Amino acid sequence: MPMEITQTWDDDRLRQERVALVQQQMREQGVGALYIGDGTTVRYLLNIKVPSVQAFVPPSGDVLAFVRPRDAGYVKLQYSNIVEPPYDSAMAWGPEGGADAGANKLAAFIEDLMAQNGVAGEALGVDTLSFPALAAFNAAEIKLTYGQPCIEMARAVKTQDEIAIYRTIGDQYTHTVRAFREALRPGISENELAGLVVSAWYEAGGEEMAQLNVCAGENMNPWRRWPTQRAVRDEEFVGLDLHGFGPGGLRGDASRTFYVGEYPTTEQRDLYKRAHDYLLGTIDAFHGGRTYADALARVPKIASKYEAQMYNYHVAHAIGMSHSGYPEVNNRKAPLSDTLKPNQVLSVECFFAEEGATQAVKLEEMIVVRDGAPEILTLDVPFDERFI
Repeated sequence: MPMEITQTWDDDRLRQERVALVQQQMREQGVGALYIGDGTTVRYLLNIKVPSVQAFVPPSGDVLAFVRPRDAGYVKLQYSNIVEPPYDSAMAWGPEGGADAGANKLAAFIEDLMAQNGVAGEALGVDTLSFPALAAFNAAEIKLTYGQPCIEMARAVKTQDEIAIYRTIGDQYTHTVRAFREALRPGISENELAGLVVSAWYEAGGEEMAQLNVCAGENMNPWRRWPTQRAVRDEEFVGLDLHGFGPGGLRGDASRTFYVGEYPTTEQRDLYKRAHDYLLGTIDAFHGGRTYADALARVPKIASKYEAQMYNYHVAHAIGMSHSGYPEVNNRKAPLSDTLKPNQVLSVECFFAEEGATQAVKLEEMIVVRDGAPEILTLDVPFDERFI
């Protein structure tokens, strides 16, 4: 049954507040303007899904989107500040010798935009550029810098509308994971389960699937990631790691493990309980205002036999328009020199398994950082209650 979604967010305000956060970071980092080519980042700025689009971000005011004529019609229904791209980087290799001319036209266009916006001669932040465009920008003596830090720091803290969307994504995960659990039985294959999950995600109003891992039995350790034709067997664990795009292109990331059968061993019960207890204790470490070093020090200690596998994964990581980002908390890296901020959305994860063993339990929750205890976005996503 399709899941009904009630929109509780304002799309125009979402776009405006995102752009304002980026422009604030530009000022703080000494960047005059941005020229963005990454589709995910442009989606963040425009709140519209458009293929092959670039964007110019001025120091204030609206973003200018470079949209192909074939897409302009439907984009204009949602956003009017667009122009036709002056340069098609996809044809930069062509035999007609037009690549340099097109790239030079783009460089001149960007120079003119910077002058119009009062930032001529200041740094232009870029993320992805074709080689001809890079050469043209350098020939025009445009001062280039890496623009991605402005984007990463802006989207590290979510807007009020993004938080509302993430609550809906939590509901979508609940619908999808319940469908997965209900389908579990001996004989069904990992690929069949994966197909069912995709269907359930679309039923829940999900946009598309970014990444989907379904692993059964020995395929859970080491974590195989991509589903196979292996059939689920009685008396074993089956794991699901779901990365689905919800409204506005925001991406979720949560994991669950379930047991197939009626008679789990003492080892299986113990492993699941260890993972669940660790997950809850780790979530409680992430309070707003704490340093990352303080939060990491509060994460529950685990038996040394689980460390090698656990440390292949994050303790916690940001989610948003991409699978990860800033901040990232990882036992293999020094803690970030920063503090946790309210309205950061994180995935907190664990993977309990010994090297060489076939048993594994992978669990992951999505949370919103608060001044006190975090809000758990996936609170209603089921665990295997028999083990907790």
